[in-house]
Amino acid sequence: MQGNQTDTRRNDIATTARTLTTIHTDTELAALTPEWNALCATLPLQHPFAEPDWNLHWWRHLRARRLLIHDRLHAFALRDAHGKLVAVAPMMISVRPGLGAFGVKVLQFFGADPNITEVRGLICHPDDSDAVLATLQAYLLAHRHLWDWIEWQGLSPQQAQQLSSAGIDQPKARVMCYRTLPPDWDTLKASLSRNMKEAIRKCFNSLRRDGLQHTFEVVERPVDVAPALADFYRLHALRARSAEGVPHADAFRDRKSRSFLSDHAMMLARENRLRVFRLRIDGKVAATRIGFAMGDQLYLYYSGYDPRWRSYSLMTTLVIETMRWAIAQGFSGVNLSTGRDQSKLRWQPQEKILHNAIQISPRARSVVLFRAYTRLRSYPLLQRFSRKK
Repeated sequence: MQGNQTDTRRNDIATTARTLTTIHTDTELAALTPEWNALCATLPLQHPFAEPDWNLHWWRHLRARRLLIHDRLHAFALRDAHGKLVAVAPMMISVRPGLGAFGVKVLQFFGADPNITEVRGLICHPDDSDAVLATLQAYLLAHRHLWDWIEWQGLSPQQAQQLSSAGIDQPKARVMCYRTLPPDWDTLKASLSRNMKEAIRKCFNSLRRDGLQHTFEVVERPVDVAPALADFYRLHALRARSAEGVPHADAFRDRKSRSFLSDHAMMLARENRLRVFRLRIDGKVAATRIGFAMGDQLYLYYSGYDPRWRSYSLMTTLVIETMRWAIAQGFSGVNLSTGRDQSKLRWQPQEKILHNAIQISPRARSVVLFRAYTRLRSYPLLQRFSRKK
């Protein structure tokens, strides 16, 4: 019986991606929104970067339209034999140096930004991804004139091995850390290491010892979002400029990035899906972190704090308070975002590894162009123009 069930599932997977449609305008992409949202709801790990609104806002705010790089929308929608949407690949052809037919053409996912989009890749249930990728590969190899190489992301180890071109340095994998929540804080605390329990005790004792009061608050109302984001941008930049501790880049240093996040956050607030967590000390906001409510899962995004309070481990205190709040609100888990830094690992999370691959087109010119472009990318002048907004 088990063998028959396995064979049936394999047959289902083999016929999952029956039809493929290419999408070249954001209007066509937006038309998928209801089905796309339903597809996102089936994903085991929820994150904002898979959702249609994030991708549509990203395209409208952050796509490249510069001298040395220009993005052209080239997304894919895949449906099963019954017409049900089973996958979306929000992709674009980045033409470098942006000079039409003479440029290098790189097919990549939306999210080519200074780490604002933390997870990129194919949007589909993991059980369907092999069949979907096979259908995409058939199309892409038949249309190899459209691209010189593909920057794949969010793959399984086997998929990355299959898609990686030989002789090319492949990008490193990313790790997403997720902590399942028990029904109460005491159970979660008891599951942590001795060192983490001691860190929790010290966080609160150090403030009390110095006669300082902290308050925890959660910003949810749309009317409060703009001032909360202003505090976030300020504290995020202060953290980035600090010479002490682990280096952190200011992901929102330019106007376009702030405009993107502000517009997206306001939309989520109107839908009751945004949370801005804050710690106040003596009435002033000293630490903050953005959260996205994804059904019964909470995704913790970027943070910021005033380095003057570094010795009090404010960010640890903020995450502790956020965990307690999430449990009280009935969330099943907290996604601590990507990266294996100690601030995440101390919560003993589950880890999902997202592999990446570079696939070179079979065209004769493509390997030469890839190697030449890789060398040129290290030149300071090209870097400066590529970063210019």
